[in-house]
Amino acid sequence: MFLCFGAWAQEAKVRTRLATNNVVWVGQKVTVVVELLAPGYFAGAPTFDLPDPQGVLLVPPMEHPVVGNETIDDTSYTVQRYELSAFAMRAGEQSVPAMRIRFPFKRTPLDTNQISATVTTAPLRFKAQLPPGAENLGTVISAKGLKVEEAWQPEPGKTNVPAGAAFTRTVTFSAPEVPGMVFPPFPAGQIDGLGIYTKRQINDQAERGVLQGGRRDVITYVCQRPGQFTIPAARLVWFDLEAKQLQTNDFSARTFTVVPNPALASTAATNTATSTSGAATTQRPTPWWHPAGLIVLVSFALVFGLRVRSRRLLAGFLAVFRPVHLQPLNPTSTSDHTN
Repeated sequence: MFLCFGAWAQEAKVRTRLATNNVVWVGQKVTVVVELLAPGYFAGAPTFDLPDPQGVLLVPPMEHPVVGNETIDDTSYTVQRYELSAFAMRAGEQSVPAMRIRFPFKRTPLDTNQISATVTTAPLRFKAQLPPGAENLGTVISAKGLKVEEAWQPEPGKTNVPAGAAFTRTVTFSAPEVPGMVFPPFPAGQIDGLGIYTKRQINDQAERGVLQGGRRDVITYVCQRPGQFTIPAARLVWFDLEAKQLQTNDFSARTFTVVPNPALASTAATNTATSTSGAATTQRPTPWWHPAGLIVLVSFALVFGLRVRSRRLLAGFLAVFRPVHLQPLNPTSTSDHTN
């Protein structure tokens, strides 16, 4: 049954509902159906003023609407049906607050004047349950067929590498009905002697109303000095909606040795000789890693935005990976403040 707002005169209207009557697990997608009704014809795309509810991540529509027609009290309406996604980030009673939606429409196709409409949805409530065994996990993803793939180029630990060499690690997440922004960022961390830089890319694809969410994290480890280094292990714990149990994906620790690089040593000696020879002093160059850092920040802003809900999502999921002597992607209740 739809919940309706607004008088049923020749005015724009909206209907909203939750497309589920089943048990909702924490971290599981809940579809919010929004139908916009224009008494005539839509003259532009709608703007959703999404709220920022506590305990719920609300994702805007990711596909074009399903368009139809409906006649109510002898008035013909054009109907646009949208689907938003809501993810409960904690157990208990949750709410998708009322939201405003703005769109222009025309009474007839040949009208030159557009009418600006603003409608307000009804608030929707649902109850989320914590998956069994997830009591000590601060955040959990509930999904079907979640896949995680890891690839290295080159493989660390096979041979010694000279200072200045780099390893590229690619971690790819994918699952049906899970937007890429919901997957936890892989923990790049900080390791003395390694320059670590991360790029993230959303790879969501929708086909015939089914979302295949995905994200790719590319982490580059640059060897800045000789020594032996260990990149910690990591673990992702998630809830399998089909098996109704927790699943784990482990990432092994990687240990490798960095040896001195004669080419870098000779370059450093040449630079030192040049700087002490009395030549004109030049302005100190910007460190080479600054552009990479900016790219990381820009990528982060594009993927997660600078909105409050994105920062809250990131704060919750960053703790999902931490040393476990293995660094899990899911925090325990005592690790909520891990950065």
